[in-house]
Amino acid sequence: MKDELNRGVPIPLYYQLKEMIREQVEKGILKPGDSLPSERELSEKYGISRPTVRQAIKELVYEGLLEREKGRGTFVSQPKIDYSFIQHFTTFYDDMLKKGYTLKTKVLKKEVREANRKISRLLQIEEGDKIIFIERLRSIRGEPIVDVQNHIPYHLCPGLVEDDLTDRSLYKLLAEKYGLRSQWADITLETIVAGEQESALLGIEKGSPMLLMENLTYDQNNRIMDFFRSRFRGDKGKVRVRVYRDEG
Repeated sequence: MKDELNRGVPIPLYYQLKEMIREQVEKGILKPGDSLPSERELSEKYGISRPTVRQAIKELVYEGLLEREKGRGTFVSQPKIDYSFIQHFTTFYDDMLKKGYTLKTKVLKKEVREANRKISRLLQIEEGDKIIFIERLRSIRGEPIVDVQNHIPYHLCPGLVEDDLTDRSLYKLLAEKYGLRSQWADITLETIVAGEQESALLGIEKGSPMLLMENLTYDQNNRIMDFFRSRFRGDKGKVRVRVYRDEG
């Protein structure tokens, strides 16, 4: 990194240090997995206080560029996962496999429930009708990335509650075994912060940024076959969007 900070400009010293570290990562001088010097070492090198160093590192950790490991230090994070599958009609599972990631799925819940008012309205069934509720935790590189909760009308695939969904695609199973082929979907995206449940499941701090995706999926007969919520870690992924000029 550069040898000194510029004290002659009205830019906070912590911000200068932060951008210096970012530049080293972007240029590949600091690579994923590399450790940063300690707060004390950086403080002495640049002649700044440890709280100033701490602020710079804290913001880079919050942005996902760096990560802290208790008892070991601060390291450059692995590249963020591309969540751009959202733009295409494919599943997170299939898209991650296509990109060469090793994806692990842990089934947290799989049970028959009665649809409440909100879920029955979304699935266009009667309140109290049976649904199959599935909650899964998906991990990449050994780290939990997304918590997924599916709500599927029971009458479409009653045997699903007995099927093993560990490390496999739910939609591929629905197509091959039950003839339910996802055809189109209504998707909403919003930013949220982690609550206690997300914090515990995904191993992140309460209040950490997350991406919530809600998806209402229709089959080849235009029936609603699933409503699911996916809560993605904000520090491990990003959404890339391709846009085109509107010639209208």
